[in-house]
Amino acid sequence: MKSCTLSVVMPNYNHRRYLAEAILGIAAQSRPPDEFLVLDDASTDDSVRVIEPFLDQFPFMRLIRLERNGGVLAANEWLVAEARGDYLFFAAADDIRMPGFFQRAMAMAEQYPQAGLICGGVSLIDEADRHLGYFGVQKWAEPLYADPQRFLEEYLLTEVPSHSLSCATIYRRDAFLNVGGYRSELGSWADSFVIRAIGLKHGICYVPMEAVRARMLAQSFSHQTVAQPRRLLDIIARAERLMQSEEFRDVFPAGYARRWARSYRYRTVRDFFLGPEPAGGRRASFLIRNFRRLPRLLPALALWCYRGDSSIHARRAQR
Repeated sequence: MKSCTLSVVMPNYNHRRYLAEAILGIAAQSRPPDEFLVLDDASTDDSVRVIEPFLDQFPFMRLIRLERNGGVLAANEWLVAEARGDYLFFAAADDIRMPGFFQRAMAMAEQYPQAGLICGGVSLIDEADRHLGYFGVQKWAEPLYADPQRFLEEYLLTEVPSHSLSCATIYRRDAFLNVGGYRSELGSWADSFVIRAIGLKHGICYVPMEAVRARMLAQSFSHQTVAQPRRLLDIIARAERLMQSEEFRDVFPAGYARRWARSYRYRTVRDFFLGPEPAGGRRASFLIRNFRRLPRLLPALALWCYRGDSSIHARRAQR
C-alpha cells in the first residue's frame, strides 16, 4: 500500500521572532513532512535570514519569496498550487507544533482514507508564551473517525458556532480542492468554513492531543477580525449565504446555516457589549462593570439590527 504524502505550507510576513521555533516544530517531527514550503510574503524584517540556514539542514524544505505583499489568503492559494502532497497542513509562522502530531495524524489518514481531514487539539498562548486555555472536541476523548452524521451531531451541533481547530488540521488535498479551497470573501473564517464543508462530505479523524500552541497576537489576521464586530457580522452573513447556495445546499443540512448564523451573531454582539475583562488586578463589582458598559449599549443595539453584507462575489486572490 502506497504511503500518504504530507505537504506543510507556511506563509510568513514579519514573524522573524517566532520563525525558528515554528520551523523546527514542523521539520523535527518524528514523522517529518515530505515537503515543507515556506513563502515569505515580502517581509520587511530579516525573516529570510532566519529561514535560509534551515534550507540546508532540511532537504525537504523550500523557500518561495514574493516581492510584493499579497496577504495570507493569497499566500496560501499560491502555496496550495505549489504543493504536491496528498495531504496539506497550513502552518502559521507564529505558532508552535507539538511533537508527535504528524505521526499520529498521518497514521489515522492511512487507516481512514475516506476522512477528509484530521484534527488535533489547540492550546492558546500569548505573546510571552503564557498559557491562555485549551480546546478540542468536548465529546471525543479517544482517537476516532467521525462520519458526516456524527460530525454534525457531536461537533457542529455541540460546539459553539465560532469553534475551529483550523490551526491543528491536516486536509486531504483532493477534498480541500473539491470544496473550492479558501474563499477570500470569508476572510479569517475561510478555513473554518472549509472544515465544516469537508467534514459534512467526508467525515473527519480526531487525535485527542495538544497538536498546536497558537499565539494570540493583536496584529494577527483572525484577531483583527474579531476586534471589529461589524466585519465579523459581514463574514457570518457571507458564510450563511454560501452554506445555502446551490454549491453547498446539499452539503449543509436544512436549517443548519440559519441556526449557526443566529447563534454566532448573538455571541458577537454580546461579546462586544460585555467587553474585555481588565487584565490582572481585582475584578470590579457587578454594578461597576455594567456602568462601564453603558457607552456600548447603543452601538450594541445597532450591531444587533445589522444583518451584515452577504455578498459572496468578492474577488478571489490571484496567483
